[in-house]
Amino acid sequence: MLKKFIAKTADLFLGLLVGIYIVLEELVWDNIAEPIYNFIHGLKILQKVEAMISRLDRHALLIIFLALFTQVELLGIVALKLMATGQIIAGTLLYAGKIPIAAFTFWLFNISKEKLMTFGWFRRLYELVMLAIHKIKSSAIHRHIIARLKSVKEWFKIRLSGPRLLVRRLMEKLRSSDHFRKSDS
Repeated sequence: MLKKFIAKTADLFLGLLVGIYIVLEELVWDNIAEPIYNFIHGLKILQKVEAMISRLDRHALLIIFLALFTQVELLGIVALKLMATGQIIAGTLLYAGKIPIAAFTFWLFNISKEKLMTFGWFRRLYELVMLAIHKIKSSAIHRHIIARLKSVKEWFKIRLSGPRLLVRRLMEKLRSSDHFRKSDS
């Protein structure tokens, strides 16, 4: 009886972790943060900043990274708290506002990872986080939810293909009629 309760509680906890991970990975990172990260990474001015950062001492890098990381995580916690207390719009805006900072922090981590990993405790924490992510991604519940999400995305794609095609044709007609008006003048 106790083993069943513990197993059910562990499954519930894992399901919660998987749900949070999927929301953050699939919705926030893939659709919002990654494009911001790619934009930041491509800025020419940041290449100068990248060179300056690479010259920094590992301790200075650690302080900068931890300050940014802590800020991002605290903003996320406050945003989730706001949402949980019914302040959905404020929580969503705060969460959306932290995304560029998170993308910058991820960029900073990527360019200074080698130096940050020279701290043994940091490397062990990083490996622990990566192990947890691996366990979440390899869990049956994660695979089931991802498969279900893919089928829902496919269903939406099929359902929205007609209206999307209609809008595309309408836009083409508007452009062509606008083109004729400009050539008549």
